[in-house]
Amino acid sequence: MTRKQLNLAIFEGKAESIFWQPRLETWILFHRAKGTLPDRFRDLTDLEIYDRLKCSVRYAASSGLHYYYTTTVETFERPVDRNHTEFITKTEKGILKTVYQIVPGGMGYSDNNRIVEFPVKTVEDLKILTHLENHFNAVAIPELFEEAANRVGQRAEPTVFLPSTGFTDLIKRHAGLLNTYYLLNDYPSEFNKYMEACDERDMRIAREALKLPCRIFNLGDHVTNEFTPPPILKKYVIPRWKKISQLMTENNRFVHSHWDGNSRLILPYLKESGLHAVEALTPAPMCDMTLEEINQATQGMVVLDLIPAIFFLPSFPLKELLSFTERTIEMFMPRLILGVSDEISPPGEIERIEAISELIDKKFGLPG
Repeated sequence: MTRKQLNLAIFEGKAESIFWQPRLETWILFHRAKGTLPDRFRDLTDLEIYDRLKCSVRYAASSGLHYYYTTTVETFERPVDRNHTEFITKTEKGILKTVYQIVPGGMGYSDNNRIVEFPVKTVEDLKILTHLENHFNAVAIPELFEEAANRVGQRAEPTVFLPSTGFTDLIKRHAGLLNTYYLLNDYPSEFNKYMEACDERDMRIAREALKLPCRIFNLGDHVTNEFTPPPILKKYVIPRWKKISQLMTENNRFVHSHWDGNSRLILPYLKESGLHAVEALTPAPMCDMTLEEINQATQGMVVLDLIPAIFFLPSFPLKELLSFTERTIEMFMPRLILGVSDEISPPGEIERIEAISELIDKKFGLPG
């Protein structure tokens, strides 16, 4: 069985083995930019590094959806001073402005542009954003997807990104955490119109995504206790998950949501989400859930990742990493796509990725 076949078999409930799919892109980008890639990797492509480490890649073929607006939108960026830029979005309903602080080399492999002034500050700004979401769409281009999928080959069953829920989008990109909740409480009618626009946007895009020959999709939601506590999750997020999951099920596709944070308070609601899988749940000691709690909450679902990223740091005993990995496999196999929650960081030791590959190979054999 190839890695691609095993990847899909786990979602189909037909697998009897473990699939190892850590996300390495940030680690590779950082060390390639710094000139600190180990000698044995320096002449290899990213996919060849995955091959050398005997693991699968998850998002190398997330391609095939072209996003666009069905209304007139003009965007441009201009400097404010040597440390800041502003990004302007002009629409027929008004202007939104985002101010970024430039942190030179902040990502290691590129500058880090951090939002210091969110574009949505008032309810009038929220109305402009709602207008944009009402006119946001996508067109599927199967040829682009197939080109990317062919590059990945038998390494993995491709997964394509779909948008985040409008609630966490507002927190992450448009208004920040505090102002999102101020807008929700001070202007509930306008807030609900925004969320309805986002939910309709997501269904439009999901229906278009079905035109791609792709079986697995990811919602980059980043739901957490802090972002989406139970009352918010039940009102604004779960109904969307159910609609998208039903659409995917009816079309023989699979969808999972990215969590990645403290989630113990919202974990029990996974059972009513309709999702086929959940990505990047992060157990203790990095976040606030135990493996046992995650196992109980995800019965009947595929679980992706689960090994906390801090376990790959030099300060964490390798023996404990391997012991945790074995316990995770025993608890979740055969519905487990093992990975790092949510990815190995630049100071992580890549040799630990190899150690897990060796552990899996000895116990189960690695797919071709």
